[in-house]
Amino acid sequence: MNFPERLRHLRKSANISQQTLGDAMNVTKVSISGYETGNRKPDTDTLQKLADYFDVSTDYLLGRSETKETRATYHSKATDNNISFEESKLLSQLQKYPTLYTHLIKDPERTVPQLYRLWNFIEEEKQNK
Repeated sequence: MNFPERLRHLRKSANISQQTLGDAMNVTKVSISGYETGNRKPDTDTLQKLADYFDVSTDYLLGRSETKETRATYHSKATDNNISFEESKLLSQLQKYPTLYTHLIKDPERTVPQLYRLWNFIEEEKQNK
């Protein structure tokens, strides 16, 4: 998704109008409409405000990343769960793959070594090319 699609999707998911979002950003409804159609681009301050408003990264908003969470969100999750930032980020990524995540949770002693063997196989294949 690109910026206009992401913005429209986030706004509709939050169930807010263009007018409400415009008021929160100190821009007009017409500006929000322009952002969503791709006819207008927000300045950097407005882009950051939009990302903060929806609690996503600017990279996600711009379509440069599929990861919604900001570093602050990962840090908050890590603090709440008493795990590191890196561990929190890893868990968030794993949860995007429910089958893999379920196998890792149910039987990590078996699944992790299998993944490690698979990783080694892939690395060997790359070296042999």
